[in-house]
Amino acid sequence: MGEAQVALRNVRREFADGTGLHETSLEIQKGEFVSILGPSGCGKSTMLRCIAGLETPDAGTIEFAGREVFGPRGSVPVNQRNLSMVFQDLALWPHMTVAKNVEFPLTTGKQSVPKADREARVARAMDMVGIGAKAQQRPSELSGGQQQRVAIARALVSDPELLLMDEPLSALDAALRTQIRSELTRLAYELNLTVIYVTHDQAEALAMSDRVAVMNAGHVRQFADPVELYDHPADEFVAGFVGVTNRHETLPPNRPEDIEVTPLHGKRPDDVPANSITAEVVESQYTGGRYEIRCVVPGAPEPWLAYTRHRLGRGDSVLLTVVPRT
Repeated sequence: MGEAQVALRNVRREFADGTGLHETSLEIQKGEFVSILGPSGCGKSTMLRCIAGLETPDAGTIEFAGREVFGPRGSVPVNQRNLSMVFQDLALWPHMTVAKNVEFPLTTGKQSVPKADREARVARAMDMVGIGAKAQQRPSELSGGQQQRVAIARALVSDPELLLMDEPLSALDAALRTQIRSELTRLAYELNLTVIYVTHDQAEALAMSDRVAVMNAGHVRQFADPVELYDHPADEFVAGFVGVTNRHETLPPNRPEDIEVTPLHGKRPDDVPANSITAEVVESQYTGGRYEIRCVVPGAPEPWLAYTRHRLGRGDSVLLTVVPRT
């Protein structure tokens, strides 16, 4: 890896109640899509705001491509960090057209550019996210997904080196979130854009990211690529927060997809293999193509989750076999 696009070195921003960001160091490379994942109040938004310059850290150093933007020599203002942000509250101007909303960053401060250049860049940004035909409409005339695209186009129009996003898709329905997150990752790849994306949605973070930083109580518990994070969690918190982990007093921890489900149809097997156990289904939900079942397992502190194509209901007996990963 070369020089980091973003580097936090012993950065700390703590509040009177003990929350915030405790001493943290991490590096993000040029062109990486990095998600900051964790429960509410874990410090992920505080980290993002420190990177943006909206929060002043209590200590530490922040560098962009080797240039200090916060540290002993002071703090570079937000408008001089060559970054853009997209928030959960899209903050679109209701009295402006889509085109004027997208154009706005190019009309103020050091990012101001001549009108002819603005028009070309606005058109390009709107086309990138598929809202070129909506240029003369107002935000109130658009759907939630279209409004989201306006906010993304506005963030991209100034050609930032860094795009920061704080829970930007949480207000959208599940199908639209999936569609827009696919468009976001495509744009980030095509533009070689460095993205730092704050979310509490584990599936979203795993699906979108090159690497994920899992946070809890102000600390980064693990910073790794999605496969490493899921298959080799650093500690109990990461294992429990990223996906579902089934636990047992004698069997090793396992994921739902590692379990082979065999209906017993009222019969009990004569011999149960060492990596198998009989259980009773207490919940069964059809999720399209498979059932998600929860089973009471003797020796387990809580019901196990497993996936199966067998049609099972409450009270059914099953044999659960933990299949080792190859």
